[in-house]
Amino acid sequence: MSRFIESIKKDFTLMAILLIPMAVALNFVGGSLALALKLPLYLDSIGTFLVAMLAGPWVGAVTGALSLLVVSATDPTSLPWTMLAAFMGAVVGIMARRGMFTRWWKIIVSILIVVLASVLAVVAIRYIVFGGFSSHVSSVIAAAMIAAGSPFWLAQMVSSFLLELPDKTLTVLVVVFVIRAMSERYLLKFSNGRVFVDARRAAKLRAGKGADAAAAARSGEPAVASGPTTTDASTESR
Repeated sequence: MSRFIESIKKDFTLMAILLIPMAVALNFVGGSLALALKLPLYLDSIGTFLVAMLAGPWVGAVTGALSLLVVSATDPTSLPWTMLAAFMGAVVGIMARRGMFTRWWKIIVSILIVVLASVLAVVAIRYIVFGGFSSHVSSVIAAAMIAAGSPFWLAQMVSSFLLELPDKTLTVLVVVFVIRAMSERYLLKFSNGRVFVDARRAAKLRAGKGADAAAAARSGEPAVASGPTTTDASTESR
């Protein structure tokens, strides 16, 4: 239990706590912008995903929940979606801690996982709380599919997928590019920062080795590994 509590405390660094209100504001602005422009997107998770990737699942869950609590102050129908926001913050935080947002093939896989998790959670909450239909456009699509003869659950899944895929893809990509633009010194202020810093350094190392191999191939000479050999090292030590 003490180890569990310590892991939570480790996530809630001073920088993470200071980032939470900014992330909540970012979520509110993104969601309001999408609503004002009548976009078929939500754009209300960018702040949550940013905090989750940097500071871990606990801080991500708190940020997501607080974001929806702020919105529900003026729109009580948003309150049930607090569970979704917290859940997605935790999912993204766990995946980031496992290095799933550090290389492009992993990012693509992560987007699919995030979309699937969000679709399942949306369908579950919409069915349990709203009886399967809410005021969002995805429910309109689901109703149209059911009227056309599609099975209820298939219509629910497909309608949610059609909106979650572009929304979560855009959200993840925006956050990934923002994190890639951050300095290593800033990243290390967060509990997940070391994951991104190590991945960045490993990528530079791979690029350096690739450049050495390419230069050697052009010159017709075998690539020479950087650093002293075993013999050189032993000689230097003597």
